[in-house]
Amino acid sequence: MNQQATTIQAQASAETGIWAFILADMCIFALYFFIFAWDKSVHPEQFAQGQATLNITFGGANTIILLISSCFMAKAVQAARLSDVARYTHYIRLTILCGCLFLVIKAVEYSDKLAEGYHVASNEFYRDYFAFTGLHMLHVIIGLLVLGYALQFRKDKQAFSTHTLFIENTGLYWHMVDLLWVVLFTFIYLVP
Repeated sequence: MNQQATTIQAQASAETGIWAFILADMCIFALYFFIFAWDKSVHPEQFAQGQATLNITFGGANTIILLISSCFMAKAVQAARLSDVARYTHYIRLTILCGCLFLVIKAVEYSDKLAEGYHVASNEFYRDYFAFTGLHMLHVIIGLLVLGYALQFRKDKQAFSTHTLFIENTGLYWHMVDLLWVVLFTFIYLVP
């Protein structure tokens, strides 16, 4: 097998791998959404009361921040494909900034809920709220770590071009994280 065929095969494996991971992760979250809907059907008053205590402004701001971060990530991927290290660096940094801002707002929201006496053991609503948004927050943290690693590629322009597939896969992961938040925000904050 020649070098080009080996490279194409490796790229196909990497693309298949990220899509398999995304599919598996989405299936896990689909199960969580089913659990949330089930718990809500069993305890409708408790969920209505819990939902009324949430800060829609925080949730909405985080939604907007993550949607903007997805735009920045797409621009970073585009810059990587064009080997434009300066633009890539700029947009990766903006994506990281948005992710950090998301975490700060979520930390403030969590601290507000804890100060009000709500926690995982309060009831089924708060168990689901903290579990599902906490798992999503873990995904954001993992994404930020990967983005931090991907930012290091800017230091070597020659090596930078060989990491485009990794950057594209990082973008796919980041978009999945954003999509999951939009669904979480809708289910937990908005749908009565």
